[in-house]
Amino acid sequence: MVELPGDEVGKIVEAWRRERPDVDVGSIGVTIPLGRIAAIALGRRTRILAGHGLDQSHLDVLVTLRLGGPPYRLSAGELSRRCRVTPGATTQRVQAMERLGLVARVREEPDRRTVFVQLTQDGSARLDDIIADVMAGDDALLAGLEAAQRTALEELLRTWLRTLEVGVVRVPDSGL
Repeated sequence: MVELPGDEVGKIVEAWRRERPDVDVGSIGVTIPLGRIAAIALGRRTRILAGHGLDQSHLDVLVTLRLGGPPYRLSAGELSRRCRVTPGATTQRVQAMERLGLVARVREEPDRRTVFVQLTQDGSARLDDIIADVMAGDDALLAGLEAAQRTALEELLRTWLRTLEVGVVRVPDSGL
């Protein structure tokens, strides 16, 4: 790894190599920047969403409904599955967004047991504004990268994520 002037991560890696030469600490060169970038990105997104009176969990529901396609409605169970949260968390999110008029819970005849969550017209219109602001904020984070670098980074991150999600790489839970 090449250390650049002011490169805190490089200094951390070198310090650990000095302190524990018997341990391969090379992964720190990836995981520390990744964690710091995530914190910066999530902080920016949190501020943008707060300006719209929402948080990331609300955006997850709105986007999931919208990307599901017309009629922008999913069963509560399917919404939980796609958002990767518990049914209780989904209920809390839906209740909050229902109060804001962004979604509605509906039941269909003849079997009224299944609860569907549907994006309202107001929710769809607000999401258009919100997603434009979120994407502008995300794009600003990438402004220092050239197009080819962005493409390469996206490909690398998608590959890494796929390997982790399908369990190709077993990640031990060591508490770090």
